Amino acid sequence: MNEENVVILTDEEGKDVRFVHVMTFDFEDSFFVALTPEEDVEGIENGEVLILEVLEDEDGSDCYMPVEDEDRLDRIWEEFERLYYEDEEQPEES
Repeated sequence: MNEENVVILTDEEGKDVRFVHVMTFDFEDSFFVALTPEEDVEGIENGEVLILEVLEDEDGSDCYMPVEDEDRLDRIWEEFERLYYEDEEQPEES
């Protein structure tokens, strides 16, 4: 696995969890990151994609926050799928 595509997050118990970066995208004036766990994680199914909002903390560093509003998350998910499958449909350049 290319380490550039790995994001390490800390869970509620302080344990580091490795995720593979699927994509970062903007939508409705916010940035979002799509991640999938590199290994089995409790509460996350194999192959499941998590979408988190990218926000700045008080130090100006990026932090990833879950989207709490279900309607907003549905709209964000639709945009993710549109972008993800759009990328798959692009022919490879030689």
